[in-house]
Amino acid sequence: MNARMIMVAGAAASALWIAGCTPPHSHHWAGSRLKSIDSLDCPDSQGDLTRKSQSTDGKTCVYADGSDAVVTLQLVSLNGQDAKNALTPIEDDLKAELPPQTSAKSDNDASNGRVDIDLPGIHIHASGKDGDKGDAKVDIGGPGHDSADGGPGVSIDAHDKDARISINESGSGVRLSYIQSADDPGPHGYKSVSYDARGPSGGPLAVASIKSKSDDVDDLRDVARELLKRNVGG
Repeated sequence: MNARMIMVAGAAASALWIAGCTPPHSHHWAGSRLKSIDSLDCPDSQGDLTRKSQSTDGKTCVYADGSDAVVTLQLVSLNGQDAKNALTPIEDDLKAELPPQTSAKSDNDASNGRVDIDLPGIHIHASGKDGDKGDAKVDIGGPGHDSADGGPGVSIDAHDKDARISINESGSGVRLSYIQSADDPGPHGYKSVSYDARGPSGGPLAVASIKSKSDDVDDLRDVARELLKRNVGG
């Protein structure tokens, strides 16, 4: 990942965090309660997505679009677990669809542009030869919080050919997002995977996960989030 990409990643993290934590946004969420549901409402179509299958128990349905992307909507019970732990199996399955994350190792961090910034709520660690290729870790959390420890915020782990972004939004209920992309396709041709999870603090969580052969999934994620909103609100 080049220096420009690292800068863009940091700027994106800052923008996402500011957008998620300004008082107007928090006020909007204060009146946006997330519903508890027992089964999923899976329409025949949503935007460019068409439903391909639905489980008899109402816990899972699968959608596809015209570009070989797959969107899976699931209802996940917490069973007393922390939301992140409950979502770990989904995240692990998504990670397996991409090549393992790479790391551009440098022989001398000091001579290869190593950057380490640790401030309350902001942590940036980057390295790379002459600012070209390398690794970057960016973590931005709110006052007294650290997104890496489960508090609200944005965490970016970027390497030479791939990047991972985790977003833990503030507000009532559970709102978690995970995005990972790679320059090279994984075992089934996918280059981008993600999930968005929404639900009340005690669960269940509606989770929309995406596997795409393109790294441009913004529109697809918007449609997937509409499915979440249809089911649990928010």
